[in-house]
Amino acid sequence: LQGVEEEGLDPIRATLDGKEVRCATCGGHLGDLFNDGWIYRGTSAAKTGKRYCIDGAALIFKPEDGGEDVFGDVPPPNRVIKYEQSMYRDA
Repeated sequence: LQGVEEEGLDPIRATLDGKEVRCATCGGHLGDLFNDGWIYRGTSAAKTGKRYCIDGAALIFKPEDGGEDVFGDVPPPNRVIKYEQSMYRDA
């Protein structure tokens, strides 16, 4: 995916545990990537072998009709979020 970086893992660990997927711009956690997409017949995951499990909070839906953006899950207003630098990103 464009604008996304994947954690570098061997294929076995990537299939069982999944690779971490982060934003290539800010390093924020987006979700995980599994190499078991072939199980999901009839989907784009079956064609690529990659199944992305993206956290709802990372999603922003942009309506084709130009309507207002729809954001995925958002944290409660009182919650403080601590962002961490990507472990495998060049500093």
